[in-house]
Order: sequence, then C-alpha cells, then structure tokens
Amino acid sequence: MALFVLALTKNNVAALGVVLAMAYVPRVILGWAVAGIIDRLPRRQALLASDVLRAGLVLSIPWVHAYAWTVAAVFAIYCLSMIYQPLIRAIQPEIAGSNEINQKSAARQHSYYAIADLGAYVTAAGVLAFWGIPSAFIVDAATYVGAAFLLQSLNVAPELWQPRSSRHTRFWDDLKEGYRYLDTVPSVRMVMVLSAVVALGVAALNTLMAPLSRTLWHVSSAHYVWLLLSIATGSLVSGLAIERLQAMEHWSLHYLLATGFLLTAAGFGLVLVIPVWWGAAGSLVLAGAGNALYGTALIAWLQQRIPLRMRARVLSIRGIGMGLGGAIGASAIGWIARWQGVGVGVALVTALWCFVGIWSAVSRDLRSVNNVSAAAL
Repeated sequence: MALFVLALTKNNVAALGVVLAMAYVPRVILGWAVAGIIDRLPRRQALLASDVLRAGLVLSIPWVHAYAWTVAAVFAIYCLSMIYQPLIRAIQPEIAGSNEINQKSAARQHSYYAIADLGAYVTAAGVLAFWGIPSAFIVDAATYVGAAFLLQSLNVAPELWQPRSSRHTRFWDDLKEGYRYLDTVPSVRMVMVLSAVVALGVAALNTLMAPLSRTLWHVSSAHYVWLLLSIATGSLVSGLAIERLQAMEHWSLHYLLATGFLLTAAGFGLVLVIPVWWGAAGSLVLAGAGNALYGTALIAWLQQRIPLRMRARVLSIRGIGMGLGGAIGASAIGWIARWQGVGVGVALVTALWCFVGIWSAVSRDLRSVNNVSAAAL
C-alpha cells in the first residue's frame, strides 16, 4: 500500500500519511456506535462478512487506481476492522479455555504473528520484483479469504458465537454500560489512555518507514520491504524470549511496557546515525523486539482484566482513543516529514517513544497495576 501510494502521488509523504490515517479515522468517527452494537451481532457471521468484504475492497484499489478511491477504500476496510478486531480478541481467552492458558499462549501467538510477517514480507519482495504492485494486492486479498475459511472451520462451542447483549436492551444502554465500567476500573482506564498514545507513535513510525530508504540512504523505496522484515525478525525473537523467560507470569506490567517502549525508541532512533540502509535495518530488529514486548503485555492484560460480557464493548471504546491517536500521528508526521524533512520526523517519533517508556517506568498508576498473572486477578 505504501509503495502504491508513493508511486501514485510522486513520492508525496503527506499524501501517504492521509491514507495511513484512514486506518484510524473510522475509530474516531464511528467507534462509539460500534461499542453500542458489537455485542448484538452474531459473531461468526460478522467475522466472515468482514473478511469477504475487505478482500473485495483490497482488490478494488489497484483496479480503480485513483488516490481518492484509495483513501475511501482504506477507510471502509478499517470500518470493518473495527468490528473484526474486538470480536476476535474478545473470544480468544474462551477458545484458550482459561486465563492461565491464554496468558501462556500470548507470547507464542505474537511469535506466530511474526512468522506470518516474515513470510509475508519475503513473499511481497518476490511479488514486487517479478509481478509488480497490483499482484501484491491480489495476494493480500487472498489472505482475507483464507482467514474466512479458517473461521468457518473453527470447531468451538456454538454459544461462543452468540450475541452477548440481550435483544431487549437498548443501544444507548449497552453503550453507557461500557463507559460506566471504565469509570469504575481506573487501572483499565489508565491502560486505555496509554494505548491511545502508543497508537499515535505506531502510526507516525509506520508513515515514516516507507520513505526512509529513498530519503536517508538514496536507494530504491523497495528496500522498505527489508526494513519491515527486520522488524518482524525482532518481533519473533522477542516473542520466543518472552515465552522462554515466562515474562508474562513474572514481570510487572510497567516493567514490560517501559522495556518495550525504550527498545522501540532505540531501534528507530539509530536509523538517524547509521549511514547505510542494511545497518539501519539491523537496528530495527530492536524496534520489532520492543513492539512484541509491549504489544503482548497490553492485550493479554486487557483480555484477562475485562470480563467476557463487557470485553468486546470496552475494546471497541479503546479503539476510539487509538483511532484518534493514530489519525493524529499518521497525518501530522506526514506533513512534518514533507515540510521539515524525514530526519526531523524520525527524531520526533524517537522522542515520543522515549517519553512513553519513561512515563511507563515512573507512573504510579501503572506501578499499582498487578502483572497479568491469573493469580493477581
């Protein structure tokens, strides 16, 4: 997508920032509505419909080949993702069977994501080299279709797919109940605020990744694939280490978060001082390791802390803050990079990750939150 937009707009980083911001804008505009309806939906049908429709939208982008449609299609894709992601995350602990098993599987699951990323980036490099960008969209659409088949074949208790909200309750009642829960559980509310700030940093980092190769090292933008590959490698190594060291069971939340954020800052900040692209790609392994560490801790803690009846709703509300942060991060850093330079953008994003890391380390609110072990619940 990033390479497609840069080619379409003649390397306009600000235009890319607008497209990437569309991954977050739907959450800001429609997140409140999703929080009110998500527990009314039949879960399997909603997930399958989301996969199939997103596949069609992905295919439409290179076919239409227009910037305005690309912005609209990405917006629509992430409207569907607003339903898909909270539902998937809400049912994961129940598929695992217990909090203990879900916790132990969190790091391994992140390792599987990293393996999938590694395969995806290698495949993308081959597809781009031999068949071009439009073919990459076809491969991407096929993954949504494949996910739909896997969901259809998943053998779990039928009641897991049933709506969680009674048909007799009103939309506004469901919505208010979700916000009331956050008002009564300060620790969850604090982690939700942190998630929004993290989304800002992730969106800004993602926006800057594509133009780095051409701007800083004066090589083809196609090297972007190898930078992403390095991040995925770091995520895989970190996921395996978290599992082996049983970090989720023994380390406190603020320690896991602070370490992950500072690793991300170090990995991304080093690209400013390393003069060759392959050296910078090596430094981004640290950013991937940090990503796996804080990402695993955040979602596993929220899944276990929030009861099943409220989980999809509260995760949808979390998406509103993340959407606002992500939209600001992607669009703002795109304009900064365009008018002040990519290097300035990298420095600002690095400073943000350092701030979040220090905040996590010293915050009394996060220190008061127990680790994600089942015993602490």
